Amino acid sequence: MRAKISSWTRHDHNIMPPAAKTVGNYVNSSLAKVEALKAGYDEAIMLAPNGLVAECTGENIFVVRDGKILTPPLSAGALEGITQNSVMTIARDLGFDVRVDNIARSDLYIAEEIFVCGTAAEVGSVREVDDRPIPCPGPKTMAIGQAYRRAVRGQDKKYSHWCELAK
Repeated sequence: MRAKISSWTRHDHNIMPPAAKTVGNYVNSSLAKVEALKAGYDEAIMLAPNGLVAECTGENIFVVRDGKILTPPLSAGALEGITQNSVMTIARDLGFDVRVDNIARSDLYIAEEIFVCGTAAEVGSVREVDDRPIPCPGPKTMAIGQAYRRAVRGQDKKYSHWCELAK
């Protein structure tokens, strides 16, 4: 997918808790998504008020830099989620170094790989950010995506406890 850094900022923790499942939080993401779609992109990447990467409009974001997989902390406005946790578990099980750490906007432009995850989105590659190409799909993204798809379809016994289909 092609992504754009949104002009809409993710809510600050002191304005509206980003983890709250409230209408106001969804409106913020909807405005960012519409902005991206109107500009010809598939998704928007939202920054925290301090300018660090928070998340996409409906997905968590992961950036591969120097071989490490990074995802923003909750303090940056990222939403803690089951899918994010599942992807991090799978990535670690595959032997990848996964860290929760701040991600600067400039990190997106020089990333080795970028991928997103969400309940509806599953795991998807980002091939471009603000018209800057990103290697896609990268080997880590492909491996994690394939393992995730097998896990959620009950095709991997290691993760069968995650899925009602496997029981």
